[in-house]
Amino acid sequence: MTVFKAVYNLLWGDLVQIPLPGGSTLGLSLLVIILVPAGVYFTVRTRFLPFRLFPEMVRVTMTNNKKTEHGLSGVQALIVSTACRVGMGNLVGVVAAISAGGAGAVFWMWIMALLGSSTAFIEATLAQLYKQKDPLYGGYRGGPAYYLHALFVPKGSRRKHSIVASLFALSGLICWCGISQVTSNSISASFENAFRIPPLYSTIALVIVAAIIVLRKNATVRVLDIMVPVMAACYFFITLFIIVKNAPLLPGVFSRIFAEAFGLRQVVGGGIGAVIMNGTKRGLFSNEAGSGSAPCAAAASHIDHPAKAGLLQALGVFIDTLVICSCSAMIMLLTPTELT
Repeated sequence: MTVFKAVYNLLWGDLVQIPLPGGSTLGLSLLVIILVPAGVYFTVRTRFLPFRLFPEMVRVTMTNNKKTEHGLSGVQALIVSTACRVGMGNLVGVVAAISAGGAGAVFWMWIMALLGSSTAFIEATLAQLYKQKDPLYGGYRGGPAYYLHALFVPKGSRRKHSIVASLFALSGLICWCGISQVTSNSISASFENAFRIPPLYSTIALVIVAAIIVLRKNATVRVLDIMVPVMAACYFFITLFIIVKNAPLLPGVFSRIFAEAFGLRQVVGGGIGAVIMNGTKRGLFSNEAGSGSAPCAAAASHIDHPAKAGLLQALGVFIDTLVICSCSAMIMLLTPTELT
């Protein structure tokens, strides 16, 4: 437990403290210091891709949905990467961010989605450029470990391995195992709270279902092809129903989001730093732009141009944060105060 806390404090703890008006401080973590400037840099270098090429993202999605024998289609890769991005963080994490940072955290979460989509475009395009044939399952494989290896071990070099690429692969494996545990723990806790089902029973059921899916060749993609669109659509339309039913409250919700994002009350009360950081960290963690999981899905797709894979993954960030995370935020902010 001490090791996990130390790693968390290194990555997400307040590495640098910047004083703000009203006695507040803006605590910058290592990942925020790395990922936010990277997102700004990629947004500028791609000439504001999230705004300029959003229609192209939609067009590429509509024209790359055919199945292929050589690997995943572009849309299948988008679905797999969306499954990587969307999880309990989109539900529980958004609630936690608003609880700690107020409604203004939602605005900064949106900003991170715009910056993160540029990062997602770059890393997915690189994954396509440096992908390799998969001799075990067929199709392709790749991701950050592969293009990091190409960076540090150029062709013709006597070196066979890259320490940085190997460390990324190892840390990614540990991270994804941990995220699976967090997800299963959240699901088990939800079943226990709602239906009084002991965590042991729901955990065993989850392991059996996951094993059946993962251990069968190509079963994961086939299951996600059905589950992810249905999951996202159901959550979206449930939220839409809640919004329509509470339409008179909607102007007040948006007013609260923007007021608390830059609000004088938060500055005077010393809470503006918490507003900004909770929204920023939630956006970065949720859309996973820069974390390296989604590019592995992008590399597995068979597509006629690497940039198209990048556009699909950039759209995935919009789906994750601007749609699903916003749904969670709207459900919470439209809920009567006495129920929260």
